[in-house]
Amino acid sequence: MSDVVKSDTTKQSLNRPWREAATLVIASKNDTPCISPRTATFDYRILLLQRDSQSRSFAGASVFPGGVVDPADFSPKWFQLFSRLGIWRGDDFGWSHMKGKPRAGPIAAQRDEGLLPNDVAFRICAIRETFEESGILLAVNEADVKYSISRMKNKQFVPSTSYCDSMNVRAYDNEWRRRVHDDAYQFLEMCMYLDVYPNIWSLFELSTVLTPPITSRRYDTIFYICSLEKEPYAEVDQKEMIDLQWLTPAEAIRKHCRHEIQLPMPQISECARLLDYRNISEIQGYAVGQMDQGMLAEVPAPIKLKDAFLRVLPGDDCYPGEVKYLQMDESEEENLKRCKNLNRYTYRSDGHFTLICNVTPLFGQRPPRDIDSRDWLDEAKL
Repeated sequence: MSDVVKSDTTKQSLNRPWREAATLVIASKNDTPCISPRTATFDYRILLLQRDSQSRSFAGASVFPGGVVDPADFSPKWFQLFSRLGIWRGDDFGWSHMKGKPRAGPIAAQRDEGLLPNDVAFRICAIRETFEESGILLAVNEADVKYSISRMKNKQFVPSTSYCDSMNVRAYDNEWRRRVHDDAYQFLEMCMYLDVYPNIWSLFELSTVLTPPITSRRYDTIFYICSLEKEPYAEVDQKEMIDLQWLTPAEAIRKHCRHEIQLPMPQISECARLLDYRNISEIQGYAVGQMDQGMLAEVPAPIKLKDAFLRVLPGDDCYPGEVKYLQMDESEEENLKRCKNLNRYTYRSDGHFTLICNVTPLFGQRPPRDIDSRDWLDEAKL
């Protein structure tokens, strides 16, 4: 282990009842014809990884790559790498235009001076976790970084590449993945050894979600999105993840509704938003506009009705002033009679669920398309 890693004793002074995390939606250009009529017009697919059934959180679920942030992601030692590009301070990374924008979730948290900026550290976290879990390394060389920073400052989307594909370094892959999995500081050492830079400029903010206070394991997660011009080679680590699939947003929702895969609520929301974007260029345009306006943190509020279970989001008439577990002495029909503004998931005992959003989210966020799981069971309707 190099002195770069050994000498770093940086501590974060955070005291929160949740863990901070970063997740990455990878949208990759796909020219393979799709069988289903509904999915045929998508020119991209997204990566979903299946978690091990023994995982402490989201056991068995299909999720986007990502995970909990590590102190190594904030380490000022990263400046030893980025200084090769003339980046010595936070404003040099290209996100100065985000100052004054509404920020939420982990990227809005205050931290000790001297650490990497939130905008950088959480992107490093997402890229590191993606590499650990799938073997996809989103990294670029010096020339590409300068181009990426220029596009970022001009509020333009930066498509990414998979370093492991373009540079043919898969022979190193498993060994580096093992080392990074065991010690997150090894990700910096790997980048310095390979003389590459995590392509943080290709990640654009989508949303932030905070787990409601009804469980001991809570996460404050920021969701990013990036695009690739072709699907890279990917292989799960067989530790946290046991399988992977490249699916269109419609395919992912259909498989979830058929109980072929299990999608957590945030994954359903993002897939439902992407249903309205059939081309990867449309995703890029949305991501740029969304990030430029800022975002609002979503904290789902759990509500038990007589015959259904709700998870309501901001803007819903049932959204409480204080998020906590609530029970209401009314049926779903009675609830809908008095609630007109809806932004909610409704789960029923027969396994049927609906997602309804008839409100306009703040800061230009795209509302998810309404979903009734029964409509996704019949292939003819797709």
